[in-house]
Amino acid sequence: MNRPADGSTATPGDPRAIHVSERVTIGAGLPTFVIAEIGYNFNTLDEGLASIDAAADCGVDAVKFQTFRAETIVTRDVAFPPEAGGGNQFDEFKRYELSADWHAQLFARARQHGLVPFSTPSHQSDLPLLERLNTEIYKLGSDDLTNLPFQTAVARLGRPMIISTGMAYLWEVAQTVEAIRQAGNEQLVVLHCLSNYPIKDLAEVNLRAICRLAAGLGVPIGYSDHTTTLSAPVAAVTLGACVYERHFTLDKRLPAPDAALSADPAEMRRIVALIRETERMLGDGRKRPARSERDMRRDTRKSLVARGPIRAGETLTTENVTVKRPGHGIDPRELPLALERAAKRDIPADAIITWDAIG
Repeated sequence: MNRPADGSTATPGDPRAIHVSERVTIGAGLPTFVIAEIGYNFNTLDEGLASIDAAADCGVDAVKFQTFRAETIVTRDVAFPPEAGGGNQFDEFKRYELSADWHAQLFARARQHGLVPFSTPSHQSDLPLLERLNTEIYKLGSDDLTNLPFQTAVARLGRPMIISTGMAYLWEVAQTVEAIRQAGNEQLVVLHCLSNYPIKDLAEVNLRAICRLAAGLGVPIGYSDHTTTLSAPVAAVTLGACVYERHFTLDKRLPAPDAALSADPAEMRRIVALIRETERMLGDGRKRPARSERDMRRDTRKSLVARGPIRAGETLTTENVTVKRPGHGIDPRELPLALERAAKRDIPADAIITWDAIG
């Protein structure tokens, strides 16, 4: 979990890295922290537990749920917008409230797999339960981005925080980040997010905002993905996302609000594999020959070569010197230094010219 693909132990080069536990650190240059957002994509406890088992098999680092009570999250008469399926919000939230006992069993199952379990609370009254469960992270949703009293209450608990930023301007995000810092919490990750779900117009995803958030906020940045693509995780990680979150379901056919639009185990397994492949390909950014190019560099670069026989004492000129593979001899960049020098010995036609052969 949260280790480079080559098995080495990574250490964060950025002092702003987030230390979740002894085994998990989030930050630039570290393996992407992959979250399966199970949310409330299940109808029974057994389905929830099986979802955790499936997520673990996919290779994710964490599973996330949602902690709410209908009475404290929404008024009774508001509907979801059409792109979110419509329907009464209060009724849906009431149906999918998770009991304290279910929370405890879900968290315990995740920990048995070595996963980090955490949740998105929606109200200060949700916090005592998550504190009793010793949650390692708090995730706050885009709907609470500007709810500064709630953000600061969570910040004062002193645990790492992940905040989503859907529907927001940069100045709103910056204001919330500053409020969390003023509350004494520097353990913060900000997720770029587009709150529509699923996203129908990919032109609205605006993944370059990941770079803008990183430059403007000075905290680790991630991406909460509401697309149904396999390209978004690759692009997000390439742009610097060190956290990736995707809705997850045991089965798209489950009668749960987000199931049909979530990644199933086959998709999540592919997403994790693509992220790990991308990380390996990104490297450290230093431009230098790869180890695997050593022989190729020697055998396919070019050298100065005798165009025809060059006798001992004969001067090298552009008439008797050419450039060919391999790169065992004098580099073509040094042709001006080699010209007008004399051969110390006979150089056969098509022979590589080396410095010890000329004076």
